[in-house]
Amino acid sequence: MFDKARILFQLERTRVLSLQMIERVPQEKWFEMPMGITHVAWNVGHMAIAEYFLGMVFIRGPKENDTQFVPENYADLFGYNSVAHSDPQVYPSPIEILDTLDKIHQQLLLETRAMPTAELNDPCLFLEGEFDHHPIFEQKGGALEWLAYHEHVHIGTIGLLRRELGARPIEYFQESRAGKRFTQ
Repeated sequence: MFDKARILFQLERTRVLSLQMIERVPQEKWFEMPMGITHVAWNVGHMAIAEYFLGMVFIRGPKENDTQFVPENYADLFGYNSVAHSDPQVYPSPIEILDTLDKIHQQLLLETRAMPTAELNDPCLFLEGEFDHHPIFEQKGGALEWLAYHEHVHIGTIGLLRRELGARPIEYFQESRAGKRFTQ
């Protein structure tokens, strides 16, 4: 039912789009909350921790060595039901957040490539308590597919924040004609 090559393509392509949106917001503005709700830093950190839980914990369970690429405080700072704070001192720096985002993504791609395709149809390894299921998917392939959709929500949020911070609309067609690629 699930196409592993397609899932990997979507995860990789979505990350290209995410990074191209993220790079359009100056890092000194990452903690500004123009609507009083969220900021770029929280969205980027949330993409990282969501990728870890949806793409690794629900697929193969947590592992001791996960702390090599997932800081212990990320679930509290950026996880489900966390709240963005405007004080940058609460958070890692934008560089650290981007580094963690990349480390988790590279590990996810490594593990997904190594996973037998038939395993995508297996049920997820949900946790006890609040995360004992997911309302969107039940199977591992569904969790991986959902990751790309989830990240697109945050691309849109970062785009809206970018505009609220005073940036002009992105001229994708003009940029494309000038040679900028949105798929690599």
